[in-house]
Amino acid sequence: MTDEHNEQQAMHYCAYLVAFFDILGQKDKMSRIALPPLEDDADKNEKFKQEIFQVFKNVVTFRKLIVDSIKAFIQSGIEDNAIPEQAREFIRKLREHPIKCHSFADSTIIHVRLKDDEMQYAGRAIYGVLCAAAVTFNAYLAEGIPIRGGIDIGFAMNIGSDEIYGPALASAYHLESKVADYPRVVVGNTLVSYLKELSNSRPETDEEKGNQLLARRCLSLLMSDDDDNVIVDHTGEYIRGILQKSPGISDAVSKAYNFACSEYEKYRNARNEAESVGNAEAVKRCALLADRYELLMKYFKKHLPSWGIK
Repeated sequence: MTDEHNEQQAMHYCAYLVAFFDILGQKDKMSRIALPPLEDDADKNEKFKQEIFQVFKNVVTFRKLIVDSIKAFIQSGIEDNAIPEQAREFIRKLREHPIKCHSFADSTIIHVRLKDDEMQYAGRAIYGVLCAAAVTFNAYLAEGIPIRGGIDIGFAMNIGSDEIYGPALASAYHLESKVADYPRVVVGNTLVSYLKELSNSRPETDEEKGNQLLARRCLSLLMSDDDDNVIVDHTGEYIRGILQKSPGISDAVSKAYNFACSEYEKYRNARNEAESVGNAEAVKRCALLADRYELLMKYFKKHLPSWGIK
């Protein structure tokens, strides 16, 4: 009874920011490594080993990259020169806010506790998650690995050292699996409303001024997509201003766009082939995937001119 009481005391039902990311296309890659080659062919066996390595590397590298990117943006101090001197100590405290990562299969969950005894708003952590989502999305897409995600805030309970469960997690998962549809990162209405409320507030203390500035930076990372869903603007003006001086970043954006174009062409051609042989199921699947990459291409075309990419 005492153990159960202590366990309940250690569990808290409170507000969290939750980001749910999924690496797309892993199912098809898994099907290719379901069985090793039966014949003793050195070339085929080596190719099989490389395919196994790449499938698992995609997942492991993503987990590390997203967490490292979040920490980098939290610690970067990119926005410090725009923050009043009196508020900088508060911002430094925000940087210490813990970020937890929990993964299973090809999905990764990031969560940040928003309320505790010391602070009411982990603004720097939210900023870090949104920036990292943009950077990681572009980096992986440039390598031909599409990502889909959902980010929102809500309530949940910690059920392990790095794991939570509750409505906040359910919302992020719903956004990724049911709303995002094509490779993009969708942001929930609750998080958007929360940031807008802070952005439009009338701050009186240094802490409130820091919160407001960070909320406005977070909103600069978002845009309304053609279907009115709010998404992380991963090649938009704000992230471009941060990254454009980085070596190779324009090439990465160009590669990401070219990958979207090649996937669109691949699935459009596959749809036509399926139609020619009367495979209705394949026609439906390929048409859906072609439509999704066409939407991604449309997003990129809006932003490419500002990157100097034709």
